[in-house]
Amino acid sequence: MYPLFLSLKDRICLVVGGGAVAERKVRKLVEHGAQVRLIARDLTPWLADAKNRNIISYLGPDYDALHLDGVDFVFAATSDEDLNRRLAEEARSRHVWCNMASAPHLGTCVVPASFRRGPLTIAVATEGLSPAVARRVRQKLEEQFGPEWDPYLRFLGALRRHIQERSRNSAANQELFRKIADLPLTEWIRTEKFSQLIDAVSEICRGIVSHDHVASLWERAWNTSC
Repeated sequence: MYPLFLSLKDRICLVVGGGAVAERKVRKLVEHGAQVRLIARDLTPWLADAKNRNIISYLGPDYDALHLDGVDFVFAATSDEDLNRRLAEEARSRHVWCNMASAPHLGTCVVPASFRRGPLTIAVATEGLSPAVARRVRQKLEEQFGPEWDPYLRFLGALRRHIQERSRNSAANQELFRKIADLPLTEWIRTEKFSQLIDAVSEICRGIVSHDHVASLWERAWNTSC
């Protein structure tokens, strides 16, 4: 499997199935701006509410191959294995990406176990061999990458943009960014040693970014993440 992050904004995604697995798929798709079409005989309460509020488009209880017309992505999430296989085969013949929850190897892509810390997304996949193991690894990583990574990355991103605007020396900038990245910034954020963070970054950026501006960038990053 080739690891890839996709923008699903305004993409048409068809989900077939109305149970808990389908609900998890739909929630994520809606969160990422996809246009979701749903086919299912029975809906979870959340899916029924999403249908009634027009958050998703409900196409009825029964799937037909014509439902794949104009679709970018299909999710086979029913309890009917024959139907799931049919979906995967028909999606493949139409060159439509397909995720098959019950038998990932029969589809053309897998959805990894993932979590976010602001701009940071960490995803884990086992090529469908063991989603349970992927979830376990994800849980371990969640403990290692705490909420401090959100303001950390927002601060570094804003600082990087500011430095690039002030200096066109790419090699010198890269060296500067490496020195900043080597600082224990996440530990200082976690223990709320903000003054130490600002002083250390300002020392590295002396002559390019003022102490006051470093402090301003940090404050903005912190407030945005809170």
